[in-house]
Amino acid sequence: QPGAAQMQHGRALIESRPFLTRIPDDSIVVTDRVPTSVPGAGRYRFVATRDESGSYAMVYAPVGRKFSVNMDKITGAKVKAWWFNPRDGKATVIGTFENKGVREFTPPDLGEMLDSVLVLDDAAKKYHAPGSR
Repeated sequence: QPGAAQMQHGRALIESRPFLTRIPDDSIVVTDRVPTSVPGAGRYRFVATRDESGSYAMVYAPVGRKFSVNMDKITGAKVKAWWFNPRDGKATVIGTFENKGVREFTPPDLGEMLDSVLVLDDAAKKYHAPGSR
């Protein structure tokens, strides 16, 4: 049952970061003029959440298409970025970046029906890989 396994991966992701202080914040995603990339665009809606103190953020990308995020929503001088695959529960490090401005990210799997989660961490927090404890 693939759906049940994906729910387990989602739970592991949510529990891998402090969750009692998590708030929704779609302003993390930089919208553009393409109607299907703006928050609220049905099945193409990119949604985001973050810790209220800004120690991490997560952006759910329902399709494999590049998008941009406002880095100033995360605390710390450096941000460690990860891709989390909700289909198999695997996390992949993207890199560590200066925390400034707007940064574009391209999911590892491009195309329709290939969702992914971008996880951005304040690098100083030294969180484990998304989905692990």
